[in-house]
Amino acid sequence: MEGRALDGPVPARRGAALVVAAAAAMLCWPVSGAAQDTEWNRYTLEDLVGVYVRAETNQGCEGAGLSAESVRTDAVAALEAAEVPLLTEREMLESPGIPELRVTLECGGGVAGVVGYSVSVRMQQATQMIRDNQITLSEAVTWWTTGVGVAEAGAVADALGAELQARLTVFADAFAAANAEEEGSG
Repeated sequence: MEGRALDGPVPARRGAALVVAAAAAMLCWPVSGAAQDTEWNRYTLEDLVGVYVRAETNQGCEGAGLSAESVRTDAVAALEAAEVPLLTEREMLESPGIPELRVTLECGGGVAGVVGYSVSVRMQQATQMIRDNQITLSEAVTWWTTGVGVAEAGAVADALGAELQARLTVFADAFAAANAEEEGSG
């Protein structure tokens, strides 16, 4: 009996330890982000003359060495390379829909030397309601993609940079698809 009483809790502890270890290991992998990139909303990117890029970060990301201006610079370079037309703030304000691509990076305090993060890329535009065209919204999210993950404290900037590039690629691909010329037209 005494042997059995000791056998029960020990394997249970090992099992619990394995579950905790597996959960911790899973936290080290970035999670593929969700995107609102479907046929029914990709059309909101059609015929845009370009986008203005605005970037935001929180204190956690700034502590990891990523300022809003550095994120904006990286995003602009990636979108230029993908041939997405870019607008100045003045051009954006003068364009129909006021098309702004908002890039947001957030980092949270971690435990055991890891930091949680999220990267969000949202297309925001002025919109008008169909049921009552007198109702307009100066800013509505019409398309988005988000990625989340965790990284070791010393690798946060690299992990965020990679996730940012992935989210911008999703946007650039959606923008290109929405604005591709139809075969046989022109």
